[in-house]
Amino acid sequence: MGLRYSIKTSALALIGLKVLDRPREVLKRAADAGYDAIDVSGDPATITPKIARQMARIAASFDLKVSAVGGAWGAWQVGEERDLASSDDAARTYAVGYAEKCIDLCVHLGAPSFQLCAAPFRPQYPFSSVPIDTLRRNFVRSTKEICRYAAERGIDIGIEPINRFEGYPGFLNTVADAVSVVEEVGDSNLGVMVDLYRANIEDPSVCSAIRTAGTKMMDVHLSDSNRHAPGTGHIDFVAIIQTLDEMQYQAYLALGILPATRDVETIRQGVLETSLSYMKQLERGLALQKSVYRRRTDLALPHSHPDRS
Repeated sequence: MGLRYSIKTSALALIGLKVLDRPREVLKRAADAGYDAIDVSGDPATITPKIARQMARIAASFDLKVSAVGGAWGAWQVGEERDLASSDDAARTYAVGYAEKCIDLCVHLGAPSFQLCAAPFRPQYPFSSVPIDTLRRNFVRSTKEICRYAAERGIDIGIEPINRFEGYPGFLNTVADAVSVVEEVGDSNLGVMVDLYRANIEDPSVCSAIRTAGTKMMDVHLSDSNRHAPGTGHIDFVAIIQTLDEMQYQAYLALGILPATRDVETIRQGVLETSLSYMKQLERGLALQKSVYRRRTDLALPHSHPDRS
């Protein structure tokens, strides 16, 4: 089975481990906790090319990959509008420019992919103030421009559907929505990122979301139904691991928790202790089940004997 795990630098920052302040210490903590990679928050204004290359070297010294650069799209994250579906062409172009800078950041970090989503500046719930077909047309236009820029630099792009409370209600909320946009854009470097917390809200089931993404799926964003550590909510991670195993999933599960608590010790345990141990324990259990099943199947098979006549 052997799934690979990444940790978002935004999750590390929740417990005071800010990678830009103390890169060597923070990356060592991630490696010591058992992660295979880091997922870097897209902040090209702060992470200069020199800093990015230095971060990549330090990560490599601890045998950590840089799995992806995650876009910071929500106004609550950045305090400004970065809306790829905006009907204001100046605003849309600004968001595309941010994506292009993050793609350059991917190159310097050695990260293979960058993540997009459609996030309005202000919440739209329960209904979008803009017609869905207009949002889709604007977002597809932006995505085509971004994919073209990324392809020239060898970077893949993943569309992450987000729920109606964070995104546009009715547009790009489900994995099926994202797959539909990927198919319309048609670029070979475009895929889907599945966020388990968000899929739990919007998709028929988390496993069905994973199956819907299929071969178009890139990284999986890992958290439970309460956006905390796996095992603290009601998502069925056994079924998820089984589904990923059946699909022969090769990319990363990137831990990106954001629990509704300011208890740093509780978050620290989720980031550095319980999440990975929980997931790997489930992996070991499922591997044992498969081994026992194979042995029982082998024992049940009829054995041929040479002709003794």
